[in-house]
Amino acid sequence: MRELRIVMCSESYLPRISGVTHALAALTRGLRERGHRVVIAAPRYPGHRDDDPDIVRFPSLRPPHTPDFPLAVPLAPVAWRRLIGSQPDVVHSHAPFLMGAVAARLARRTGRPLIFTYHTLYDEYVHYAPFGRRQMTAAVVRRYVTAYANRCAVVVAPSHAVADRLRGQGVTARIEVVPTATIDPAVFAALDPSGVRAAYGLPADAPLVVTASRLAPEKSVDLVLEAFAHLAAGRSARLLVVGGGPAEAALRAQAERLGLAGRVVFTGLLPHRRALECLAAGDLFLYASRTETQGLVVAEAMAAGLPVVAVDAGGVSEAVVDGRTGFLVGPEAAALAAHAALLLDDEPRRQAMASAARAAAAAYSVAAVTERMIAVYESARGGS
Repeated sequence: MRELRIVMCSESYLPRISGVTHALAALTRGLRERGHRVVIAAPRYPGHRDDDPDIVRFPSLRPPHTPDFPLAVPLAPVAWRRLIGSQPDVVHSHAPFLMGAVAARLARRTGRPLIFTYHTLYDEYVHYAPFGRRQMTAAVVRRYVTAYANRCAVVVAPSHAVADRLRGQGVTARIEVVPTATIDPAVFAALDPSGVRAAYGLPADAPLVVTASRLAPEKSVDLVLEAFAHLAAGRSARLLVVGGGPAEAALRAQAERLGLAGRVVFTGLLPHRRALECLAAGDLFLYASRTETQGLVVAEAMAAGLPVVAVDAGGVSEAVVDGRTGFLVGPEAAALAAHAALLLDDEPRRQAMASAARAAAAAYSVAAVTERMIAVYESARGGS
């Protein structure tokens, strides 16, 4: 197979920590290990310098309502010359907006196929928009994303649920289902969670429930706290909340109101490897987000050997096999708590589910996902 030259365009990339960043970094690493060239175009982050010569940064602005998510300024002649000079075989967009427009223009200018991975339920995130009514804004976003997808040679959906959603909102372009959650087995084999409990003042003998995500409204961490309040009654269990974000102060206050002071520990934003060690230190993973296209962190929890108790919604419903690798329940605190209690109170069952979860996570290996994406690229090139 000859070398492919791929340009990836994304609104979110290092040093920002997110599911999209992890997915993009892992896919890039997998492609490069197979001898393909990947150039990444992303917004510039103040104070950050790249070691990778194949990262092209666009000037950016930091909106006051989301300062941790800089927005690219597409008018950047130097960046454009570098992208066109890379002579891509395919252009892969990881967002439909500013950097998505860069990807579409580059594909048009070079006559190459445009691939679009639908990482996010964009219409569920309109509370970040600084203007407009939520319902109206969501409808506008859906129409825009649908029109963008229909300009593409291939749309990559992380799950069949997302593919069905896209078809339902009018996407007629070819859709391929390829997981975006990627697991590097070597990383998980090398994790050392032994010092996590001591580092966060957690008793060595207390059952440890872990949740992890960006602490933002769409992740429903407030529902996890409510569920844990039910679960903690009469038990010595602790909850470790891994991650940071704009809702952290509100969630800390909620934990206090629920009487969970000393029972819930917030780690704040962590380097990825340390976050994985926190997962591996737990006994089960509790997750309540209803906006996941797939849920990288759920796959990571499974790879770390944790059974998952999660809300039955979106891509998470395909990642977790109900009754085998965890439980899928409705979005109610009592239901989440009851199923978590089943596992905490039944050690043999929890261990069996933990083993099944670890085995199921192999389907999300970097190698497997990379090979599937190469096949998508080659087929798109053949049709261009």
